[in-house]
Amino acid sequence: MRSTRSGDGQDASEATSPQAAAETLLIVDDLAANRDLLRSLLECDYHVLDAADGPTALALLSSHDVDLVILDVMMPGMTGFEVTRRIRAARGDEHLPILLLTSLSDRAERQEGFDAGADDFLSKPVDTYELRLRVRAFLRARRLFRERNALLVEAQQLHAIKDDFVALLVHDLRNPLAGLLAYLEILGLEAISQRARDTLAGATSAARRLHDLTGELLQARLLEEGALTAQLAPTTLGDVARAAAATVSGLAAGHGSTVTVISPDAALPVACDAPLLQRAVENLLINALKHSPRESCVTVRVGTDGDVATIVIEDEGAGISADVRPLLFSKYGTLAMRNAGRGRGHGLGLYFVGLVMQAHAGVVRVDDGRACGTRIVMSFPRNGVAPS
Repeated sequence: MRSTRSGDGQDASEATSPQAAAETLLIVDDLAANRDLLRSLLECDYHVLDAADGPTALALLSSHDVDLVILDVMMPGMTGFEVTRRIRAARGDEHLPILLLTSLSDRAERQEGFDAGADDFLSKPVDTYELRLRVRAFLRARRLFRERNALLVEAQQLHAIKDDFVALLVHDLRNPLAGLLAYLEILGLEAISQRARDTLAGATSAARRLHDLTGELLQARLLEEGALTAQLAPTTLGDVARAAAATVSGLAAGHGSTVTVISPDAALPVACDAPLLQRAVENLLINALKHSPRESCVTVRVGTDGDVATIVIEDEGAGISADVRPLLFSKYGTLAMRNAGRGRGHGLGLYFVGLVMQAHAGVVRVDDGRACGTRIVMSFPRNGVAPS
């Protein structure tokens, strides 16, 4: 075992065990005898620093990677409570264990210690077994926390790599898809039989939808990263809603259903990114049609209420249960709902709706007041400025 000098001029011993290099304890007590006793109990297993007062302890914490603090409460000048508060404020490390040593038995004073940020108390005189047990337990918890953080960082890095790969793949797919669409449209013009024309029309529609979905994936990624912002311009919501309804008219016809747009404020402009907003409405309409009975009606109501613009999509489906609603517009909500046997939505379509509303400083929600079917409300500032 070898000995070093701590920041206050006191001896600090460093054990030669494998654990010593990784875990450092800081003992803070104004009485040298108490510091010596605690060091003798712990230096066989840990690297031990010590300080005789609060300012010295704070200086050591700023220059050393400390894993646990054992802190006397009743010290002259700066009490253990004050040192604890300053440690929490300065480090921002709520997972650094702080054990307070005290002869106080008053419940209010102990509560003051917990309020300051202490993790536990040890009573004086210190029980050797209890001291070692508490130190081991808190250090193990700290190791687990750090391991969890390391795994979280690794998962975030892998997630970013996956997102980059998907974005690259989607980007590379768009050009051949655009070419495929062009060839299918040419073949449709040259087809002789009605059957051939119908077949090519179906293939063209599927290819166009795939092309649109790849664009949506790219836009969602850009919105997430803040690289794509809503380009606000005066537009009437009725025009946006009617354009979205026209896009899904083929799906509605094949379903035997109708999409009705109700726009009482037809001429009243709002500030929005019309292409992004139209895509979001299309996604909601497609979702509504997929989850509504055949020969039903999906209604789009647009309008304004003071400084707020609203788009409401109503369907006649089975509705969305309360436990599913919080997942509906989250990134992996569709996967979570499918795993739970509550499939609703298509891929990232509903997540994209949420991103578009964020880009407009707005929100999207499922209306709780619907007796049957589903009513989804999109709302955002009519003038494009979020309320302060």
